[in-house]
Amino acid sequence: MKPGHIKEQRAKELRRIRKRQREIWKERRELGYIKLEKPIRHGWFKELVLTPRLDRYKHKNEILEIYGKLTKKFWGRTKGETDKKWSQTTSKYFFYKEIPTISMWQYVRLSEDAQLLCVPFRYYTEKKRLRIRFYINIPKGVYKIKYTRAYITHTKRIDPALESEMALLYQQELKSGYYELDKKGYKYYNDWKYWEALDEKSRTLKAKTALRGLKDYSIQELVNEEISWERN
Repeated sequence: MKPGHIKEQRAKELRRIRKRQREIWKERRELGYIKLEKPIRHGWFKELVLTPRLDRYKHKNEILEIYGKLTKKFWGRTKGETDKKWSQTTSKYFFYKEIPTISMWQYVRLSEDAQLLCVPFRYYTEKKRLRIRFYINIPKGVYKIKYTRAYITHTKRIDPALESEMALLYQQELKSGYYELDKKGYKYYNDWKYWEALDEKSRTLKAKTALRGLKDYSIQELVNEEISWERN
């Protein structure tokens, strides 16, 4: 039987390496963690916590449901770093009364009663795309912002045999012939011309969709501007 081409053999070997790497990642995850006898001090949390005054309100269950969906805390090595992360998220997602906003994906997973406490608003992303998020309309006395100390309480289990095998697989990927083949498989993600062509294709499709509705009008109507070009 005629042996396969060298490139086909390398491609087959590269697929085997990828498959084994995925298996090792899964085995690593299943190793679990070990609880430390003495926690290790590690930075700060700036977090939003609920107060005992929550019991006074009839919408307690709805507030707790929304609270479970929120990004409530930010970690930093120092209080200054924590404040910086909090401020960046504030400017990105437009906090309201110091309460994080929620996305549409989080909103649709709330109950109908909890959705009544959410107020939608529109904003533009850095790429000028229109998005919708939701303010949380709850009383100010129900929550507060505070700093808490962060600790490492568990450490991950490590299997030396798995770590050694994973390092060997990474070395095989860097061998001559394998590295070029691996890089070729990801050329679309690293090629800006590919994304530029994809963006141009998207704009062309949107233009065709906008012009599709003009087929119902005559040339004379378009010349006389008897139709509205704006959408309500």
